[in-house]
Amino acid sequence: MIPPRNTRFGIDHPLVTVHDHPRRLAHYERMGFSPSPVSYHPWGTVTSLMMFGDNFIELIGVDNADKFGTNAVGDFCFGRYLGSFLAREEGLSLLALHSKDARADHSRLAQIGLETQGILDFRRTMRKPDGSPDEAVVSLGLFIDDSLGDASNFICQQHRPELIWVPEWQTHANGVSNIIGVTYVTPDTDSLRALATRWQQMYGARHVDLYDGGAVADTGCGHLRALSPQRAEARYAAVGLPMAQATRTHAVAITLLAPDLAHIEALWREHGVPYGYNEHGLVVEPEFAGNVVLEFVNHPH
Repeated sequence: MIPPRNTRFGIDHPLVTVHDHPRRLAHYERMGFSPSPVSYHPWGTVTSLMMFGDNFIELIGVDNADKFGTNAVGDFCFGRYLGSFLAREEGLSLLALHSKDARADHSRLAQIGLETQGILDFRRTMRKPDGSPDEAVVSLGLFIDDSLGDASNFICQQHRPELIWVPEWQTHANGVSNIIGVTYVTPDTDSLRALATRWQQMYGARHVDLYDGGAVADTGCGHLRALSPQRAEARYAAVGLPMAQATRTHAVAITLLAPDLAHIEALWREHGVPYGYNEHGLVVEPEFAGNVVLEFVNHPH
């Protein structure tokens, strides 16, 4: 099934990009997630998905750099891009936005002036819950703009969504039901305005609020936030910000909706998950989650 509440350019899936995929996957299981079976992209990356009702987290790493260049679009190779990101740091490398028609949506974004590398079609061998093999069929529209730091996007259309939104993969011990936000840190006012301008182009000015030290965009399926370093440090003071090797816009947090924070705390204490509190809910230390803060809240805000 296609996720019922996701809309064009809504939050589809952030790519949490890590060096040691098995170790990080074990951490996500300790946090109470039930990941999909491990599978592999043709360009040399390994992946597991934390599936929710409308979107998901993709935990991804490099499995075989010898495959870099496979399915390249011009000079862009997805595997090589993620490998270059990992040469700097782990963390949220890219954010996929939802599409039900990648070619039409790609054309729309290209027409409004977003830099694009083109469209990438690929297939990924995977296993269904009963263990039988199948193949996900995916189209990506690439909009990688280095001037935005690590805040670029691509659009993602699943041609066989029933192989992704599998009911058995959407039940998690921590009760998470959806991603409702992704937060970026912008190093200066110019970077903040540049990111807000991109969001205005994509979502319309009335869906983007620019204020002193921050901006927020309503994607129709979750909010994108940009914060000054000072605002971000204050929000995530309990666990600290992810490590960043360069002064550039980068993602620092994923906000997740979960109904019972007391239950999550008990689960985390049992499994030794390092966490703290902020005014919105619970926050997991970034080192544990792949150099990104996971923020758990029990109501949208």
